[in-house]
Amino acid sequence: MAEVTTTNDSAADSPPAQDERLAHRGPVQQLLTRPEIGALIGAVGVWLLFWLVSAPFGTAGGTANYLDVAATLGLMAVPVALLMIGGEFDLSSGSMTGATAVIVVLLSSDTAELGGAGLSLHLAVPLSLAFALAIGWFNGTLVDKTSLPSFIVTLGTFFILIGAKLGFTKLFTNKVIAEGLDRSGGYEFWDNIFGASWIRNGHVWDNRDWAWSGMLIIGAVVLILGTMELAYARREHPNPGGYLIFAAGAAVGAIGYILLHNQDGKGSNWVFGIITGAGVLVAVAGWCLARYQPAERESSHEERNPRIVQYFVVGLVAIVGAILIAWVMDSNNEGRLDFLTGTPGRVFLAIGIGTTGVLAVLAALGRVSVGYPAIGAVIALIPGISYMITVQGARAILFGGLAIAGVVVLSIAARRRGLAAVFTLLTAVAVAGLAFFIQSEADSRKLRVELFTALLLIALLLAASAVTRLIAARRTTAPPPPIHGPLARQIGTAVGLVAGLLSLILELADGDGILYSIIMAVAKGGIAAFAVFALATLYRTLFTPDESVGRSLVFVGLGSVMLGIAAKLMFITSEELANTRAETRFGVGVMLFLAFAVLGAWVLARTQFGNWVFAVGGNKDASRSVGVPAARTKTTLFMLVSASAWITGMVIAFRLNSVQANVGDGNEFRYIIVAVVGGCLLTGGYGSAIGAAIGAVIWGMITSGIGFATWNSDWRFLVLGALLLVAVLVNNYVRSQAEKVR
Repeated sequence: MAEVTTTNDSAADSPPAQDERLAHRGPVQQLLTRPEIGALIGAVGVWLLFWLVSAPFGTAGGTANYLDVAATLGLMAVPVALLMIGGEFDLSSGSMTGATAVIVVLLSSDTAELGGAGLSLHLAVPLSLAFALAIGWFNGTLVDKTSLPSFIVTLGTFFILIGAKLGFTKLFTNKVIAEGLDRSGGYEFWDNIFGASWIRNGHVWDNRDWAWSGMLIIGAVVLILGTMELAYARREHPNPGGYLIFAAGAAVGAIGYILLHNQDGKGSNWVFGIITGAGVLVAVAGWCLARYQPAERESSHEERNPRIVQYFVVGLVAIVGAILIAWVMDSNNEGRLDFLTGTPGRVFLAIGIGTTGVLAVLAALGRVSVGYPAIGAVIALIPGISYMITVQGARAILFGGLAIAGVVVLSIAARRRGLAAVFTLLTAVAVAGLAFFIQSEADSRKLRVELFTALLLIALLLAASAVTRLIAARRTTAPPPPIHGPLARQIGTAVGLVAGLLSLILELADGDGILYSIIMAVAKGGIAAFAVFALATLYRTLFTPDESVGRSLVFVGLGSVMLGIAAKLMFITSEELANTRAETRFGVGVMLFLAFAVLGAWVLARTQFGNWVFAVGGNKDASRSVGVPAARTKTTLFMLVSASAWITGMVIAFRLNSVQANVGDGNEFRYIIVAVVGGCLLTGGYGSAIGAAIGAVIWGMITSGIGFATWNSDWRFLVLGALLLVAVLVNNYVRSQAEKVR
C-alpha cells in the first residue's frame, strides 16, 4: 500500500501532459507545413537559376515577360485549384476560354460570310458571360444529379466546345479564325477594360530607388521582428535598458549602412560593412533583452542529436563542392558539355535503357528494391545531359544546386537540439565565405554586387538568429487573441475605402479610362489602408502588452516588401528612360491574375464558402451530413471556373482582335499541372490558391527563362515534366510532415 501511495503522490506532483493538439508550432515550422511551400522553394530555385545564366531575366522587362506567360495560366489555375480542392475536375476549362472569345467575336462581327450577328459589344460581351455561366451550371448540375465523375462529364463538354468552335467559326467565316473585333461597336470601351496595360516607360519616378530600397529594408526588418514575436516568449514587463541597447545598435548600423553606400573604396567597404553588421547584431541583442524572457541554459547531460555533426559536414562539403565547381568550370563557355557523345554516348544510352527495363521487371517481381530502376535511368540521362546543357548552364546548375543544398542542410543542422546557436554561427560564416568567393571569381556586376550583397545579408540574418537563440527563450504556447488588431483593420478599411473612392472620382474627372481609374483607386485605397494598419501595428508593438502582434508584423513586413518590388517594376527613372529603347508593359491579365490569387487565398482562409470547399473535397457525404450545401458548393465552383474562362477569353480576344478556333484546347491539363505543382491533391480536400499562382509563375519563368538563356527550347516540356514529378514528391513529403505535426 505504501508503494502505491508513493506512486500516486509522485504522479500527482508531476506536471500534466500537454495535449499534442495544443502544442505550439513556431513560424518556421508553420511555414514548412503549408501546402504551397514546395512550390515556393521551387520558384526561388528556378528564379535564381535563370537569373544567374541570363542577363535580361531579372530586369523589369524580363519580369513582365514571364508574368505575362504566367497570367494566362494563372487566371485559370487559381479557380481550377479551388475546384480541385473541392474534389472535382473541369476538362472543358481550356476550350471554354477559346469558346467565349470566339462567341464574342462572332456575335459582334458583321463582316463575315454569313454577316455575323452584328451586335454591339455592349450586348455581345455580357451574352458571352451568360453562355460561360450556363456551361458551368450545366457541368455542376450534371455531376451532382447523375453522380458521374466530373472527369467524364467535362470531357464530354470539352469535345462539344471544340466541335462547336470549329464548326461555327468555319460556318460564319469559312476560315478557322474569327476576326474583326476592333471594328465592332463599343470596342473602345471594352478595350479599355480587357486590353488595357500599364506602360512602365510612361511613369517616371526619379526617387523610386530610395522608395523601393527603403520599403524593402523596412519590410525585412519588420518581418524579422514579427517572426521573433511569434517564436520567442515575451517578458511580463519590458526591460528599458534593452531598448537603449537596441537604439544604440540600430543607430550604429544605420550610420554604417549610409557610409557604406557613400564610399567606394575596398578598405572602407570592409570597415563600414563590419560596423553595419555589428550594429545590427547589437540591436538584435538589445531587442531580445528588452522584450523576451531569458533563455534557459541546457544541462550538460542533455542528450544531443548525433546526426547534427553529419548534417553540418554534408552541408559544408556541398558548399565546398559548389566553390570548386565554380572555380574549375569556365563561366563564359556557351558550348555544350559534350563529354559523352558519339559512339560512347550511344552505348551509355543503350546500357541505361536496357538496365532500366531489366531492373524494372525485377522490381515488379519483388527481386530488387523499387528504387533500383533509377540507376539505369541516371545512366541513360548522362549522354542526354551532355548534349543538352552548355558548360555555362551546367556550371550555374551545379553551383546553385550545391550551394542552396549546402545552406539548407546547414540550416537543418542549426535547428537541431544541442549546439543550435554554434552551428547557426558556423553556417553564417560558411555563407559569408561563399559570398566572398563569388565576389572574387565573378565577372558580372550582378554576381559581384547583387548576389554578394544578398548572401552577406543572409549570413547576417543567420548570425542574428544565433544571437537571439543565445539570449531569448522560445515560446511554448500560442499567442493569445489580439487586443487591438480587429479595430486597426476596421479603421484601415474605412480609410482605404474613402481614399479609393476619392481617387476614383478624380481619375474619372481627368478623363482616364474606367479600368485604369479602378486599378488606381484600388491601389491608392489599399496603400492608405495598409499605412493605417502599419502605424497601428507599430503602436501595438511599442506601447501595448499585446502578445499577438507577431502576425500583424509579419503581414506589414510582407506588404512593405511587396510594395517595394511593385515600385521597382512599375516605375522608371529618368536615367533609365534615357538609356533604354525597349518598352515594358504589364497587361491587364497580370493585374487580374494577382487579384485572383489574393482573392482565392482570402476565400479559402477567411470565408464560410472556403470552409465548405475543403469539406466537400475531403468527404462530400460527411460534409452534407453536418449541413454543408455540397451540391450548391460544387456547382458554384464549376461556375467560377467558367467565369474565369470568360475573363481569360476576353483578355485573349481584345489583345489580338482575332481568335483561332483552337485557342485554349489542351490548356486544361496545364491548369491542372500548375495546381498540382502548387500543392493541390488530385483527390481533393487539400491545396492552396496561392500555391497554384506560384505554380503558374514557375511555368512562366521556365518558358521565358529558357529563351533568355538561349538554351534549346525543344527541351522545355521535358523540364516542365520533371518539375511536375519533383513538385508532387515534395508536396507529398510536406503533407506527410504536416500530418505528423498535427
